[in-house]
Amino acid sequence: MIRLLGIAFAAIAIMLAIAGVIGRSGSAADPAPAAAAGKAPAAIASDYPEAAMALKRDSSGQFHIAAEVNGSNTRFLIDTGADVLALTEASADAAGIVVEAGAFQPIMQTASGTGYGAPVMVETLKLGEIELRNVDAVVVQGLGTDLLGQNVLRKLGQVTLQGDRMVIQPR
Repeated sequence: MIRLLGIAFAAIAIMLAIAGVIGRSGSAADPAPAAAAGKAPAAIASDYPEAAMALKRDSSGQFHIAAEVNGSNTRFLIDTGADVLALTEASADAAGIVVEAGAFQPIMQTASGTGYGAPVMVETLKLGEIELRNVDAVVVQGLGTDLLGQNVLRKLGQVTLQGDRMVIQPR
């Protein structure tokens, strides 16, 4: 478990180090996060099977998806390089996930120094009509945006890029 967390946090560290892009993707200057939080994950284009989710790349070149974490609206950056679902402290708090101060451990090295995180369990993660239960996640101190990682993407199905669209096709 510790090795898996180490790998996950290394992926998160890489994302955090990329010129602060993650921190700015959910900033107050971007009205989309608040507006998108309560919406379905994406409009399904007619070119794709009915069960597929087709997400359009945003102006920054990234893919985001609205979800519910334990009933709380959350906007995730889809991070195919992250091993696990990663939550900001604020999102964890809003979802009723309590993390004791002593639970944070040094888990990664970033350009800014040591990164701290705490492993948690998300009771329910809802993405459109899909609901996952008991999802492993990590709450990361100082994380600028919530990250949807591979542990969730694998459960959703096959992920492909088709131009400016990410298509998630259930298996």
